[in-house]
Amino acid sequence: MKYLNQLDYPSIPYPTDISHPESPLNQGSVREAGCGLCCLAMAIDRLTDKSISLKKLVSLSIRHKANLLPGTDMEILGPVVARQFNLGYSTTESVRTAIRCLKNGGCVIANVGGDREGYTGVFAHEGHFILLTASVGEQICVLDPALRPGRYDEPGRKGKVRLDTPFAWCSPELLTKETDNRSPGFYLFFRKTP
Repeated sequence: MKYLNQLDYPSIPYPTDISHPESPLNQGSVREAGCGLCCLAMAIDRLTDKSISLKKLVSLSIRHKANLLPGTDMEILGPVVARQFNLGYSTTESVRTAIRCLKNGGCVIANVGGDREGYTGVFAHEGHFILLTASVGEQICVLDPALRPGRYDEPGRKGKVRLDTPFAWCSPELLTKETDNRSPGFYLFFRKTP
């Protein structure tokens, strides 16, 4: 399965937050704001026999105005990419619904919200997208497009994720907490039934 790490792509420009002309993110790259793009590319690789480049995803995001605020607006870009690859798409707040999608062979992009009062974000300190690829027993397999050494060893994170690089494994309860300040929390992508 393809794994993409946004940190490897500082040379692919990806202007986001373009609704604020003075924002430094307008000069940004996939490295700073491409977590959603990496998740989409990995999901397409897993669910179809095709692929999509990060440059093409940047172009689609700009064309469909999914880059007006910091990062990628998955509610705009997710359906565009799903249509292009003939995939089903929906959203949910429920980790159980996300797990059903995984068990039926789909992929889920989780919209994690990062740090907030009384809580340290495990997958990020601020908003971030991660790709859920499988559910085995009571553990969910995650591909984090910003994985780096020591990411899950920080205070407040240690012991909450089991790493088998590039895969991270965590509990549904952790994902519920990680997404409870985001709406929607989960973007579901799946093969359509004939």
